[in-house]
Amino acid sequence: MNGALLAAATGGAAALGLSLRFNWRRPRRPGTPILMYHQVGEPRSGSALNKWRVREEDFRWQLDALSRRGYRGAALNELLGAPEPPATKTRRVVLTFDDGYRGVKERALPALLARGFSATVFVVADRLGGANDWDAETPGEPLLGADEIRALHGAGIEIGSHGATHRALTSLPDAELTREVAGSKETLEGLTGAPVTSFCYPYGDFDDRVVEAVRAAGYRAATVIRGGISRDLSDPFRLKRIAVRGTHTRLDFLLALTRGRSRL
Repeated sequence: MNGALLAAATGGAAALGLSLRFNWRRPRRPGTPILMYHQVGEPRSGSALNKWRVREEDFRWQLDALSRRGYRGAALNELLGAPEPPATKTRRVVLTFDDGYRGVKERALPALLARGFSATVFVVADRLGGANDWDAETPGEPLLGADEIRALHGAGIEIGSHGATHRALTSLPDAELTREVAGSKETLEGLTGAPVTSFCYPYGDFDDRVVEAVRAAGYRAATVIRGGISRDLSDPFRLKRIAVRGTHTRLDFLLALTRGRSRL
């Protein structure tokens, strides 16, 4: 095989591999995309949690990419308050951050405010100022303290609940489930002086009993880990999200934005 044919064959194989790897043919999904972030910061050497750490420069690029495509970052409570998109050319994308890391205030908030974006931060109510001890990584990532949460709320960021202690909920007895769901809501409302209407199931662990506990506590919506884009708000307590991983590429991000996920 001559050099030209070899190059063509190699290029064709690479293109086929890329097409098989990414969801080029996956149909575009209707609905408002909800992005799931965790930490904004540098990866740690050898850490299994790096998939949940998005570098600051990548995060800024993602926000700019959203802006270029006509999106404005919103909090979940805004979507709930006005499900129909505003009568403008600007579309909404909901930005959510799980666990309530201090890096969200230190690194994500300036980038959000500079672009006129809002977001929802899901806080573990009984771990304020502590660390993510549920991940068993040493040292743990520092979590937002009470004053920092108030500052986020004052800057227009929605504070939602991620439970009281970040426990899987389906295995808990009723009293402990109530503490995790209703108790965390009461704690965070006392902290911010505002209603807490959004919940995020720790570990994405939920069933019908947990959903009913969240509904009964007075929340208006809850998010899951399961990837995708919910078509509408007809099932507001099982809202799908798009995981934004630090290990994914920019192409991953752009494909997932309209298809719910980027890879097969």
